[in-house]
Amino acid sequence: MNRGFSTGFKGILPVLCLMLGLLGANQVKADSAELDKLLQLVNRRLQVMDDVAIYKFAHGIPIENKKREKVVLASAIANAAQHQLKPASVEAFFRLQIQLAKQVQKGWIDQWRAEGKNPKGITTDIPDLKTDIRPKLINLGEQIVRQFPLALAALHDPAQRARNRHKIEQAISSPFISTVMKHKLLDAMAMIQVEAAHQQNQLRSILQTGILRVGTTGDYKPFSYREPDNQFAGIDIEMAKDLADSLGVKLQLVKTSWPTLMADLAAGRFDVGMSGISRSLKRRRSAFFSNQYAIGGKTSIGRCDEVNQLDSLKEIDRPGVRVIVNPGGTNQKFVRANIKKAQVIVYPDNTTIFEQIRDGHADIMITDDIEVKLQQRLHPKLCATMPDTLLTYTEKGYLLPQDIALKEYLDGWLQQVKHNGKLELAFARYLQ
Repeated sequence: MNRGFSTGFKGILPVLCLMLGLLGANQVKADSAELDKLLQLVNRRLQVMDDVAIYKFAHGIPIENKKREKVVLASAIANAAQHQLKPASVEAFFRLQIQLAKQVQKGWIDQWRAEGKNPKGITTDIPDLKTDIRPKLINLGEQIVRQFPLALAALHDPAQRARNRHKIEQAISSPFISTVMKHKLLDAMAMIQVEAAHQQNQLRSILQTGILRVGTTGDYKPFSYREPDNQFAGIDIEMAKDLADSLGVKLQLVKTSWPTLMADLAAGRFDVGMSGISRSLKRRRSAFFSNQYAIGGKTSIGRCDEVNQLDSLKEIDRPGVRVIVNPGGTNQKFVRANIKKAQVIVYPDNTTIFEQIRDGHADIMITDDIEVKLQQRLHPKLCATMPDTLLTYTEKGYLLPQDIALKEYLDGWLQQVKHNGKLELAFARYLQ
C-alpha cells in the first residue's frame, strides 16, 4: 500500500467520523422538532375541549355524542389514506383522543358543578359548537394527521423513548389528563405505521402525455359553468388553466356530472376534478383531495317576498313547501337527511334550477352559501332566507385519484396561487 495514501486516509477518517456524527445529531434534532410540532397540535386540540365543555354545560348537552364520534373517526381514516398512513393505526390514536376529550370535558363540568356554578349564569361569550368549535377541531385533526409522517422517525426511535415521554408530559397541559394517560397517548402515536408506497403515479402520466385532463360539471356558478358560446368559464376553469401552465402541459376539459363524478374519476376519465367540489367524507373513502381553497356551508335561497316564512330549517321542512334540489351531490345528500315533511323536487338541470324558484315552480333550494350569494345578484327576486346561518360546514378542494405524488404537487401549486393572489383575483372576478 502507498504509505502516503495510508497516512492521508488515517488523517481524514476522524474528520469523516465527526461529520457523520454531526449529520446524525442534526437529523435527530430535526426529527425531535417535528415531534414537538405534533405534540403541540395534540395539546391544542385537547385545549379546545375547554370551549366544548363550556358550551355543553351552558346548554345542558350530554358529553358523549356517538354520532359525532363516528364522524371524527371517519374523517381521521380518510385523512390517513391521503397521507399514506395505515388507517387502523390512526383510528386507534383518535379513539384514544376522543376518550381523553370526554375526560377533559367531564373534569371541567364536574369542577364547575362542585363550585356551585349555574349554567345559566355564564355571561362570557361562548363560541358556537357547530360554527366555531367543530371547524376548529376538524382543522386541527387534519393538521395532526398531516404531521404524523414527519414525526414518525422520532416516535419509532427506541433511543428517544425516555425523552419522548418527558416531552409529552410537558406538552399536554390539561389538569384532567394523568401522566399514565399521557404515556398511553404517546404509545398510540408510536403505533402509527406508514402504508406501502402506491404504485400509481398519475403525475408522471400527465407529464409524459403532455395533457392535463380536468373533469368539470359546467353547471355550478361561480366555479364552473358554460358561456353563451358553450365555452367553460368560472373560478375553477381559470385555476385549471393556471395548473396546466405550471405543469407545462395542455389543458383538456372533460365534461362530468354530479351523479357520475366519482365513477368518472375511478374509470380514469380525468386526472383532476375542478368544479367547486365539496371534500365530503364519502368521497374521501376512494379518492384524494387537495387542501381546501374555499370554506363555507349549506344555506337556503327562495323568493324575497317569502323570506320571513322560510327563515329556518323547521319552517322549510313542513307540508306545502316545495324544496328543489339537483341530483347526485352534497345538496341532495343534505336534503335526504334533513327534509322529511316538505315536498322534494329533484331537478336535473342545475343551470336553470334557480329560475324554477323565481318562476314559482318551487319555493326553496338549499345549496352552498357562495352560490346563494351569487344567485342573489343574478336574480333580484331571489334572497337568502337565512343570511346569517350555515346549516353545515363545507370545504372545497380539487378531486384526484389516490396518488400521493399528484396530491403533493397540487397542494404546492395551490399554496403558490394563494400566496401570489391569483386565487383571490379569480374569486373577485367571478363573484362580481
